[in-house]
Amino acid sequence: MARNIGELAAVLDYLHVPPVARDIEELLAQQDRLAAMVSEALGAFDAGGGWAEDGSLSLSAWLVAHARRSRKEAYREALISKRLAQLPATAAAWAQGALSSSQVAAVVANVSAEHASLYAAHEDELTPVLATLSVRDTAAAMRSWRLHAEATGDGPEPPCRPSEFHLPETLDGRRELSGHLSLEDGAVVEAAIAAASPDFDPAEVPLPSAAQRRAAALVEVCRWFLDNCASVSSGSRCRPHVSVVVGLKELASGGPGQLANGTPVPGRSIEWLSCDSELHRIVMSGRSTVLDYGSSARTISPALRAALVVRDRHCRHPGCERPPSWCDAHHVVHFSKGGPTRLDNLVLACTRHHHLWHDQGWQLTLARDGTLRLVSPKGLVLTSSPSALDLVGSALF
Repeated sequence: MARNIGELAAVLDYLHVPPVARDIEELLAQQDRLAAMVSEALGAFDAGGGWAEDGSLSLSAWLVAHARRSRKEAYREALISKRLAQLPATAAAWAQGALSSSQVAAVVANVSAEHASLYAAHEDELTPVLATLSVRDTAAAMRSWRLHAEATGDGPEPPCRPSEFHLPETLDGRRELSGHLSLEDGAVVEAAIAAASPDFDPAEVPLPSAAQRRAAALVEVCRWFLDNCASVSSGSRCRPHVSVVVGLKELASGGPGQLANGTPVPGRSIEWLSCDSELHRIVMSGRSTVLDYGSSARTISPALRAALVVRDRHCRHPGCERPPSWCDAHHVVHFSKGGPTRLDNLVLACTRHHHLWHDQGWQLTLARDGTLRLVSPKGLVLTSSPSALDLVGSALF
């Protein structure tokens, strides 16, 4: 039997787990018990303030620095260890394997610091009941307990829980949305997403799941606000978007760049972002010394954009009528590849179609009369004429 951390590490070095259901199930149960031991140690470590020895400001900050935890994981582990210090029966059931780690998380999520002593007074009776339940039923039972505890308290009615929103970076560089919204805030967000969710043509934007469509709609709402926060007039945009750092050589060759925080960005995203943006010239010496920082210059001037709006009127992808306020100015031949920033090399593209053209490699050709020829990755040929509306108008009047 392992009596210390060194012996446990030695056992793990030689432990073999065959791909057999019973053995994996047993290993997961022991993993939960080990997590309970770690949590107990973290609680004592937190109470003793050991995390402050290296200048950390909290246990969760210490976990980020020393245990290679994400901030979300660190906060969760610190909260559980702190709460279980007040709930000895729950901690014991976890250590003995009667409660799983997920069940303990459900308990902690519903037992606030204010109600911890109340729950502790009844946990000897409640814990054996929870041990017979699934994680989902445990969470439902704990939510019911919390509502009763709040309703029977002697103090004033607890305030409405404020909405929270988190957008942490995941290990693969994406962002994970999490949080919760009040009833009123949730209704506002749902209405905005519903309004921004147009019909998707699977041939153009293949988003098969409802979750993907909701995500696209949420991004569309945010992008529209960024583009139009200063002015919502057609054709006028304010673009406080994102900063991207890319070397001149990489820009010319389609190489990658990075966000200001260091997150890598692929070349296709660099090309898309730089189509309609503000560029700064920065002269560097090595990787850390800035020798010169030039003033910003728009790739598309306001006058040129105004002329583009007059000609195109909306997104130029056939069948798309998103207005100029939802559109970028797309270089048919990107300027990094020698394409000029002139009207005869620009078309309006809504964000979705702008992404589509860059990400999926659509081939675009713009004729002198403004007719746009599009070839899909599968060879489908489409055309778009900016004069269609004028022809209809001349026929009617």
